[in-house]
Amino acid sequence: MDIWLDCIDAKTVQFGELLGILSGVTTNPSLISESEKSLEELLTEILALQRGPVAVQVTVPNHSGIIEQAETLRDFSERIIVKIPVTQEGLRAISTLAYLQIPVMATTIFTTSQALFACHAGADYLAPYFSKMESPLDRLETTLLMLDRYGFDTKLLVASLKTVEQIDDCLDLGVDCITIKKELFESFIADQPKTFESLERFSRDWKNAKPSKLLS
Repeated sequence: MDIWLDCIDAKTVQFGELLGILSGVTTNPSLISESEKSLEELLTEILALQRGPVAVQVTVPNHSGIIEQAETLRDFSERIIVKIPVTQEGLRAISTLAYLQIPVMATTIFTTSQALFACHAGADYLAPYFSKMESPLDRLETTLLMLDRYGFDTKLLVASLKTVEQIDDCLDLGVDCITIKKELFESFIADQPKTFESLERFSRDWKNAKPSKLLS
């Protein structure tokens, strides 16, 4: 399961990259608006801090405007994935962009029907909002079965997760990717006390071992 960050905090993105566990970064208009930097400045920073793609959401509702923004974003960087809400206008744009081979993340998904429509339109990623869906585990399981049964070449990237337990649920289901906020990421990667208990025991036992030049 790939781990993405749903944040624009430079230190968090850099730390995820240094740990070697970060697959990409997702953003949205609300996140961007929280920064004092321009979108161009933010994207330049995030692209430099990590090696994966960055998902950027369009800000217009009509399909022609979506296509224009998508092309502008891809001109800025080929590592950008265009996030498009699953509306009728959004689906029209996804279909066109798929033909143009511009990668798309279908977002604001709340139903399996929306996921199905986005797959048919040619989306590369599906981004359902876990905490805002009815019976989210059932919906995700159905979506995974749909992807497998009908052979869609689309990845399931689950957003709007609130707890580590929900992350574990996604892992159990076998979703392709998750994207998580800064605070949840910090909880998710926190060192485990039992690991340190084991290390302390190993350290005590090592003191009683015969001297070694290999591990001095």
